This record gives sequence, structure tokens and C-alpha cells, in this order.
Amino acid sequence: MTRAYVLLDRESWRPFFTLVFFTGVALVLSVPGARAVGDLARASFLVRTPTFFYALTLFMGLLGLGIGATSAERGERGERMVRCLLLRVLLGEFLVLPYLVFSRALFPGREGAFALVILYTTLVSLLCAIVSRLVEQPLRWRSSTGFLVKYVFFLGYNAVPLAGVPLLSPLGATRVLLEGATPVAAAAAFALPCALLGVFVPFALHVGGRERV
Repeated sequence: MTRAYVLLDRESWRPFFTLVFFTGVALVLSVPGARAVGDLARASFLVRTPTFFYALTLFMGLLGLGIGATSAERGERGERMVRCLLLRVLLGEFLVLPYLVFSRALFPGREGAFALVILYTTLVSLLCAIVSRLVEQPLRWRSSTGFLVKYVFFLGYNAVPLAGVPLLSPLGATRVLLEGATPVAAAAAFALPCALLGVFVPFALHVGGRERV
């Protein structure tokens, strides 16, 4: 009989709470002080919104690191492991959906950019989850080593490309997508996480092997 898998329980809720709390704080900080709603229309979109969307990008990535570690602790394997990671990432996006709806109402006319950012952060979060799952493989890494490796990857992935090719950084790509990226720029932004997932997902399936029953 296959062991049951739970997407969220009392031991794995913390990364989700962190996501909801800090993106909520960022959304509050994104709303300008204005005496009239009309002031919002006169303010620049990019001046008002990046704080929330940058926080969404960062904390969806951190959510991925957390749920990847949870998956390793539970010994999840194979295709079900990938499905569970994806479902947990989608659960994180669902939990911040009220913030996204609020942003859409506050800044109308940006639905296309919002949709691209949501899809992009989903891919980045899943990528971080797969990487975290790999470095937390039992008997391969000490917990402290795995923690260091995955956070070095996360910081390097977000920060290093900003100095040269911002589109390769999740933060830089988010900025470009919010500004109204051309089809070529949008495709370039999605290229790296898609390519890395194309490498790491099969590798995770190969390393993890079949799920034990």
C-alpha cells in the first residue's frame, strides 16, 4: 500500500506563513500615502508596485527551498514527489491570491503583466524546490551543508546576474515583465528557469528512483 502524502500539515506550514506574512507587508508598503484615490492614478505604476512583486518573487523562491526540504524529510520520490512539490507551489500562489486581486484592482490594465509574473514565480519556486530536494538527499549531504548549498544557490541566482544580465535573475526578470516586456524579452526571461527545470527534474527523478510502497 502506498504511503499517503499530505501537502500541508502542522510541521510544514512555516514556509507558507512566511510567504503570506512578508508579501502582505510588502503589499502594504507598496500602497502610497494618498488623501484621495485619484492620487493613485497619477503615480507611476513602477514606483508603486515593485516592492510587492519583488517580495513575491523572493518569497516564492524561499517557499520552494522550504518545501523541497520538507519533501526530503518525508522521503518523497519519483513522479509523485514532483507532483507534490508542484501542488505545494500552487498552494502558495493560491494563498497570496487575495493580494494579487487587490493589486489588480488597485492598478487596472496590468493583467497581462501580472499573469506573466505569477507564471514566472511559479516556475522559479518549483525550480528552487527541486534544487532544495536534491541537496537534501539523505546520506548525501549533512543538513548544515545542504542548508548552505541551497541558500548560496538562491542568493547567487537572484543577485549575481543583476550585475551583468538582469534577465537571468528572478528579480531582474520580474522588473522587465512588469514594465511590459516584448515577446522576445518575455521569452528570454522564461528561458533560464525552464531550461534549468528541464535539467533538474529528470535528474531528480533519476536520483530519487521509484517511490517505495
